[in-house]
Amino acid sequence: MTDTLFRWDDSFLIGIAELDHEHKVLIDDINMLNEELAGSDERSEVTKCLGDIYARMQAHFALEEHFMKEHEYQFFDEHKREHSELLEDYTECMMRFLNGASISSKNPIEECLTQWVVDHITTSDKKMSLIVQE
Repeated sequence: MTDTLFRWDDSFLIGIAELDHEHKVLIDDINMLNEELAGSDERSEVTKCLGDIYARMQAHFALEEHFMKEHEYQFFDEHKREHSELLEDYTECMMRFLNGASISSKNPIEECLTQWVVDHITTSDKKMSLIVQE
């Protein structure tokens, strides 16, 4: 078993229970992918993890965008654009792997997911949460 890429802690909490739960599940999925990339010779397992994360990201972003619209979040367009860019970057990394990139080439995928977790959750999502809960 490898070290986890992310350890869940309170720094990831944004104060909206449903979104916090989804963030935790996504981080668990990312850690599973990290384990598969580090220890699996089975492309099918890595492919499954990549697909699961993609589906979860899409669903999560849709939920978050619904929440922002419901609360008339003033920076909705900017936040949605970040979601689109993150999905586009992740899709590009995922497709590179699916098209034959080495199973050990985890850095671009980890970099993309780190950007999402570290930058997006801890900055953009926290900003959104603070504004809509005023």
